[in-house]
Formats: sequence, structure tokens, C-alpha cells
Amino acid sequence: MTQQPDQTPIPLPRARVTVKDVAARAGVSTAAVSQALNGRGALSADTRQRILDAATELGYSPDRYAAALRRGRTLSIGYVASPPLDPVREATQAQYAMRQLSALVDAAAAHHFTVTVIPYARPELLRSARVDAVYAPDARESDPLLAIAAAQSIPVITNDLPLPPDAGMWIRTGYEDAATAALDLLAASGATNIGLLTGEPGLPRLEIGESVYQQWCASRGQAPIVARVDAASLELAGSIRELLLHGVDGLFSFAQEGPRLFLDLTALDVVLPRDLQLVALCLHDCALNRRLSVTHVCVHPELAPALLFPELVNALETASTPSSPVVLPWELEGGSTTRATPSRIRRDDGVPRASVQANVP
Repeated sequence: MTQQPDQTPIPLPRARVTVKDVAARAGVSTAAVSQALNGRGALSADTRQRILDAATELGYSPDRYAAALRRGRTLSIGYVASPPLDPVREATQAQYAMRQLSALVDAAAAHHFTVTVIPYARPELLRSARVDAVYAPDARESDPLLAIAAAQSIPVITNDLPLPPDAGMWIRTGYEDAATAALDLLAASGATNIGLLTGEPGLPRLEIGESVYQQWCASRGQAPIVARVDAASLELAGSIRELLLHGVDGLFSFAQEGPRLFLDLTALDVVLPRDLQLVALCLHDCALNRRLSVTHVCVHPELAPALLFPELVNALETASTPSSPVVLPWELEGGSTTRATPSRIRRDDGVPRASVQANVP
């Protein structure tokens, strides 16, 4: 027996409800519908409510993208990842960039924006990209993308790179203040010869930490002691021994988080001296830092998208200049790796300051 094909008709897609449909249902003009839906105009309360009820009954939802295009906007934000580095650091950098991109996608979606990724090596693509703004977290003053964006009148958002008010927005990530607080805590703990463990130059955030350390040492008359380690920890044991040979009694790890530092040293059969005090930069392993009682300073670059979007959207909708900088929070959390612990953090002026309290005479 030959099986007959299913004769069930395929339902056609339902026609989209338009402003004209709502106007016809409510018995008003399309202009009145636009005023009611956007909270504008001098409509009476009854007329406004009748229009809103008609829109609800018909299941009307405004076409945000069409409305945006009519205003010369695209409801899309560009994202420029960090420039590629050497293969050893490529995986770490990709992980960091993915966290930032994921946070940007979430924040964009909450404001009905899409994200357009622009390769760092192809800044000229910005000329044809249909974006309202571009987020370049690791941009430098010399990057061609900044000049291209200025020529296209596209606002740019940067991390720790101050921009002119008419160029866009910049974000103060907290790396500078957090690094200073970490070094101050080590000094308050009694450390007099503080070394810095960091990575090879190339990423702005690493350069910020080293610059703060160099300035901090200069202001106290201490000779800077810097040891570098690659992302794969291949040089970690030698870097730690180098610091110990210089007699450091305090260590600020700006390249390795506390748990990873301990785990990597254990794998290399290297044990930190008990009298060596440590503060580690923390990007995402805060819970493990607390569990291992590592004194750490936390920064949150992944919070930038959620905090910048309200200001950015308001500036785009009102054709105004966005306020800068957007200041991100940071925390200094005490552990057993220092003899002093943070007692409080002040954010009343938008710039966090950490005070410390010593636990030893």
C-alpha cells in the first residue's frame, strides 16, 4: 500500500501587526499611535489608554531596528579584540578577550543591540561597518582605528585610555588604584623590599601594573625589582628564584593569580618562604583565593559593558556627549599571605581607596 503524503497544510507566517492596524483598531491617526507608544504628545488619558489597549490586543511590538535606522542608528556596537601576541600567551589572551566579549554581548542584548566584531589587524573595516559605537578595550593612542573612527564620527570606548569628550567614552578599570593599594598593603605589613612578578610587555593592563610599581618604588626610594614570567609558567621557578636572590620580603604578583601561582610552584617543587608576604592580582579566581586564604586585589574589567551601556545609549538617543570616565569597582581582600588586612574600601567619590589594618605590632 502506497503511503499518501501528509496533506496537512503548512501554516503561513502571520502578517506583522503595523502601526496602521493599531490606528484602525483605536480609531485614531498613526501619528497619535506613535505619540502614545513613545509617551509623547498631548493626547488625553483616555485616548492614550485606548491606543495602548489596541496595541496589546493586536500583539503589536515596535520594530526597533526600523525606527533606529530612521534616526540614523544601527543598534549595533563594534568590538575590537586585543592584538595577537606570541603563541605562548595566545591562549590566555583569547580567554580574557572571550570573557570581555561575552559580557559585551549580554549587555548589548539587554539594550536590544547586536555586536559586530572587527579584527584588530583590519581597522579599515570600521569604515564600512554599520555600528553606533566601537569598544576597543586595549586601544592605544597610536592605533589607526582611533583616527578612522574620528573620521567616521563613530564614538569609541576604551579602557584606561582617556579620550577627548567628543571622541567617545573611556573606562577606568581600577588596575592603577588596585595596584597601588596592593603595594601599600605590603608596606603596611612590614615589607621593605617589595618585588613585582609580571608578564612580558605587550598588554596594556600589564604595562599599567608595572608603571604603577615603578612610580611607587621611585616615590619611596626603593630600587624596583621586576621578574617576568610567560603565560605557560615555563619561567616561573626561575622568576621566583630571581626575586628571592634580590632579598624580597614582599611580592606583588600582577601576572599570576594566587591559586595558580601556588599550584604552579608546587608542580615545580618550589616553595615560597614563610616570611615572604604576597598579594596577587585576581581576575576571576576570587573564590579559590578566599579558600586558600591568599591576600588578593580584585579588578572587574568584565563589568565595563554593563556599566557603560546606559550612558552610551542615553548619549546616542539625545545626541549628547557621554560622561567619562566610567569607574569600575575593585576590592582588596585579606588573607594569611600578609600580616595586614584591608579594613575597608571607600567609594564615595567614585575612586576606591583601601585602608589597611596591621595584625602585628
